[in-house]
Amino acid sequence: MTRPLSGYDLPHNILSRRKHKNSSTMKHSLTFCETMDVSLHKERHRVPDMQILLKRAELQLFFVYAAAHLPIFLLSEARYWDDWSLSGASKDMLFSVFTQAGSPLVGYYHYAVQTAGWWLYAFSTFILGYLIVHVFYLILKSLDFSKIDRLSLSILVGVQPLYYARIAAINNPASFFLLIFVFAIYIFIISAKESNRYKEYFSYLLFMFSFQFNSLIPAFLLVLLLGIYLLYKKSKASTDAFSLDGGSKISKYIIKNTAIITLIPFIYAIIQHFLFKKSGMFAADYNVIDIKFSALTSEIKIIFSYLLPFDGIYLGKKLILLIFVAAMLAIYFTSYRVCSRPETQHSGRGLISIGVVLLGLGALAYVMVGKEPSYETWLTTRFQILLPFGAAFSTLGLFKIICAVFPAMDPDKRHRMTVASFGGLIAVLVVNWWFVYGTFYLDHLRQEAFADTIRNTPDLQSRNSVILDRSGLQAFDTPAGLGEYAGLHESATGKRDALILNYESMIAYGGWSGFVSKFGKFFGAWTKVEDAAFDVPGCLYIIHRGRAGRNKWSYAVSAFIVKKTYPERYVARHLLSFDGPFCQSSR
Repeated sequence: MTRPLSGYDLPHNILSRRKHKNSSTMKHSLTFCETMDVSLHKERHRVPDMQILLKRAELQLFFVYAAAHLPIFLLSEARYWDDWSLSGASKDMLFSVFTQAGSPLVGYYHYAVQTAGWWLYAFSTFILGYLIVHVFYLILKSLDFSKIDRLSLSILVGVQPLYYARIAAINNPASFFLLIFVFAIYIFIISAKESNRYKEYFSYLLFMFSFQFNSLIPAFLLVLLLGIYLLYKKSKASTDAFSLDGGSKISKYIIKNTAIITLIPFIYAIIQHFLFKKSGMFAADYNVIDIKFSALTSEIKIIFSYLLPFDGIYLGKKLILLIFVAAMLAIYFTSYRVCSRPETQHSGRGLISIGVVLLGLGALAYVMVGKEPSYETWLTTRFQILLPFGAAFSTLGLFKIICAVFPAMDPDKRHRMTVASFGGLIAVLVVNWWFVYGTFYLDHLRQEAFADTIRNTPDLQSRNSVILDRSGLQAFDTPAGLGEYAGLHESATGKRDALILNYESMIAYGGWSGFVSKFGKFFGAWTKVEDAAFDVPGCLYIIHRGRAGRNKWSYAVSAFIVKKTYPERYVARHLLSFDGPFCQSSR
């Protein structure tokens, strides 16, 4: 009986050839399988890689910031406040005026931006704003804040309803200098951690460069506080003998190493006195330091009254206050069955403390020149650029305390509720900024209508005027400044022979003659009223909204559509109607 041949029965050379062939085939097969496996692995991880990218804090921060501030590009040709003085100004004029103000580089900055095009102001404001919050995120990271805290704080800085004045082109350099200031803080912190003197001195140079925006000088106290904190932390962690000897040597060590920090503002004051001294129309009583006790007490009251900036929120402070009080009452009446988290409450109180300090430093620039800080209008907060940082810490601290007393539940569910609540808050703030930009866009339409009316009304040309604006289309009821009306008049007529004043501003200074005597030094080519007859009072015009029954937001949308699709059909002057002129005497 025959049996099948097995591998053992085959000749050795045939068996070896078959093994070699099988080995070769298996080798190629494994290579192919490995290739397929790598390919499938890449396919499987392509989507997760994208998810990882989207989870990057910097990208999330940019998306939220962009969602809030992209509408600024609707205002790429708009002008507000003193922007009309900038518009069309020559290089010599810009350099002369800002040299008198003690900031010659700002004059060159405005000239460079306007050479590229007015749209660059909106683009620059958008980019600078994001870079500021991004560097702020890096500062928090270098100070060992948790990832969620630094992301939350940075988002709040970017979207909280403060410092609307960033929209004005005249304030664009302020954002540039603020970016330099926060970047210098970041370099300073890194230098302290690395004990790198070169980086430390470089940060001091950056600080002094940023001081050309004078409102940042009082905020330099923050750097001193940071220096004391970092040195104390470093000395406590050190194994050197002096750090283990008690408080006296640590204090001497801190004083010795922070001495140069305290000298920086004085060094810059000397440089400013000789190189950037104010002159001309800015020489006398223009933001002169005048600290008053009443202003200091007012600042303290505002800090404790406005830990959350209710007055800045467009939706209305009464509604927001009602929601806030209702939330507090709900937490109070459910506190008996609450599972409190002490560590979170402690963290919240710490954040509020930091926020109060930053709010005080942010308002200090105004207090030092005898003004009362306020959140209510975009005009009065144009220099208080540190307020968003203080408000962010205070808001997150209060939010943490509220979330710490949520009723006891599953930790995952608690976390989802916290994230959803914070996301809802951010969504409200983003929508708030849409309304802010929409309100400024309505103001832009009002300006277009006013210039169009001047262009088509002979009585408004070459005549001094007083405007009582009852259209309700001003941005947050901010009274139009001298530069705005003069700029509108010049854009409509090409002449500088009329002085147009806002009614409320005029009566605040005792009438026509009082206003002229108070601000006469500012009249001239810079304000575009150099040929006006200042001694002749203006005729009064009362402005109403044309088609008063129509919703202003629906008009804004239709106006935008018509301007973009059929610009020849858009007639701006239909937006306003004028009562007057009411003159004291014929001219």
